[in-house]
Amino acid sequence: MNRKELVKLLKEYGVIQFGKFKLSSGKESDYYIDMRRALSVPVIYREIIEAMTQLVSDVDLVAGIESGGVPWAAMLAYRLGMGMIYVRKQPKEHGTSRSVEGIYSSNQRVLVIDDVMTTGSSIMRGIELIQAAGLRVIQAMVIVDRSGGSVNLKVPLHYVLRAEEILNELNGTNK
Repeated sequence: MNRKELVKLLKEYGVIQFGKFKLSSGKESDYYIDMRRALSVPVIYREIIEAMTQLVSDVDLVAGIESGGVPWAAMLAYRLGMGMIYVRKQPKEHGTSRSVEGIYSSNQRVLVIDDVMTTGSSIMRGIELIQAAGLRVIQAMVIVDRSGGSVNLKVPLHYVLRAEEILNELNGTNK
């Protein structure tokens, strides 16, 4: 499947929606990208995981950012045959009270995954928490980068699609 077909499926299944939306960053937008909907469509998530697989190199663990990045990190880790950890939005108030969950060892090389990035605040916070746990974040990846290239995570960032690419592809189609 090519990128044009993937974008068409994202629109067809309501992953990309047009209207008035408030984003997790607090920003207002006239479009919303809901990658949680893509999890319900095997033809979409298989294509995305295969594209993500091509972008990964030299890591020991895959980490997901709660909540949007967790299912994608789990599928990618499974596909790559590696362990997965995840970063909580807030540490649990019971049990171990950890911010980073899973089995890991100091200095392991980590790829951090989130579904959509606008300001980068969620993934940056995740990177900081993973590093504080003694791990080395060497790459970050998002399915859709809607930052316009304005975010510097201080690690290489990979993406499957950019929002501009999606919007350009849909330009002229019935929103």
